[in-house]
Amino acid sequence: MACSHWFDGFSTVHNFELVPGSGGQCSEIWYSSYCQVDHLIEQARRTGRLEGITFGQKRDPCDTLYHKVKSVFAPYAATTPRTANIGVVIRDPMPGELKHTQDTYGNVAGRRIRSVTTDTCNTKHFDADTLEPLGVTRQEHLHPSLTGPVSAAHAAHDPVTGEIFNYNLSFGPTQTYKVFRACQKSGKVDILAKYSSGRDVHGAYIHSLLLTEHFVVLCIWPAFFAGTGLSILWQRNLLEAIAPFDLKAKATWLVVDRHGKQGLVKQFKSPAFFCFHTVNAWEEQGHNDSTVDIICELVEFNNLNILHRFYYENLVSDERNVKDFDRTHGKNTTLGLARYKLADVPLNNGHSKVKKSSRTSPAERILYIPAPAAGDLPRINPRYALRPHRYVWSVLDRGKSSFLDGLGKTDTETQTCLVWEYPRHTPGEPIFVPAPDAQQEDEGVVLSVVLDGDTGMSYLLCLDARTMEEVGRADVGAAVGLGFHGVHVSV
Repeated sequence: MACSHWFDGFSTVHNFELVPGSGGQCSEIWYSSYCQVDHLIEQARRTGRLEGITFGQKRDPCDTLYHKVKSVFAPYAATTPRTANIGVVIRDPMPGELKHTQDTYGNVAGRRIRSVTTDTCNTKHFDADTLEPLGVTRQEHLHPSLTGPVSAAHAAHDPVTGEIFNYNLSFGPTQTYKVFRACQKSGKVDILAKYSSGRDVHGAYIHSLLLTEHFVVLCIWPAFFAGTGLSILWQRNLLEAIAPFDLKAKATWLVVDRHGKQGLVKQFKSPAFFCFHTVNAWEEQGHNDSTVDIICELVEFNNLNILHRFYYENLVSDERNVKDFDRTHGKNTTLGLARYKLADVPLNNGHSKVKKSSRTSPAERILYIPAPAAGDLPRINPRYALRPHRYVWSVLDRGKSSFLDGLGKTDTETQTCLVWEYPRHTPGEPIFVPAPDAQQEDEGVVLSVVLDGDTGMSYLLCLDARTMEEVGRADVGAAVGLGFHGVHVSV
């Protein structure tokens, strides 16, 4: 038995502790890691199967009807700390999550806790010092109405208020999105809006959403689940449950009041696209004092081929079909950094109600920077969240390897890209760390875990964020599995 898809890799948490020295220099770096699913791996070794619902695991074509039906009635996801394969985005825990973990597992008191999410309603919690998995919660532990199985791995986060915003998607004859707000200080959770599927909008695979000063923006791009979502249970993975991409479909943008009780304020439509990662969003003055224009930035694909690109057989350089896949699918796939304007969104200026529009307005794409001047896994200076920014750091896939082959700094004003690259070295997500007294947006460093393809060993790379030139590196002495997302935390 082997994992088929990158998104189904057995999750491991990695930690690099950067110890400050004199003169603002780093004196030591300590590395540690902890496999989060050792019991799941043991089950797979023993049975030769990965049970439950996965992202893209290829199943035995000889599976019987009985086995498929049996799996439909199995629990949606593993709920024990060492079998739940959750490992995409790290964030701080919510009070309700800590309470449920303490009540259920009894091992939270006195520990520093971090949480990790994925594209379901499940969240795993682990010890930030030892990295030991401690518990698993569901969104319904935050609010009893959040019972749907699907959500965004990347919740939108306000760094000032500490609030997080996400959606919960439930399936059935009518598929319903519930956009909610959760306060990390008080633990209070509010349902801000509900939106049910219709003729042209269905339940979709949505990995991230957007946030501004006054609004949450949920874009429903046409990565629709077939069969009102029941296909997930039958196929037992998300990827095969997604219907073929329809270029004639539209992306629907939902703008929701994040503060009051206005709910869904306005809807927009744009041509079809697919997206993993949103970048940032902010508000600009509209036509008058009672409206604003919302600028949304994200990494845009023109189809769903990227989901299939991440099967290991299409990533590992010695697999025979890598070139065949790129030849048949790669040439039909484009990536670009895109900005959309959602114009004249009504603003609540202290009035009891805003003037909502029942009409759907067009979302206008006002900027597009195609690859290789832009990439995916985008990061910005976190101090520019919810306000205009100029620079985006990302990983690049320019065809120089079967996977990722560089780090880029995209300048959205000049639409140019500074690149760091080294032959046969595969970088991971760039993490921007601002200089303590920074005066400029790009004043700081970029950290990335890089795999040296010649030695098979990994190292932590540090770049000057302005020039993309190497400042230093720390060799791990072993391979660090290529993962998804990280976070820099000051302690």
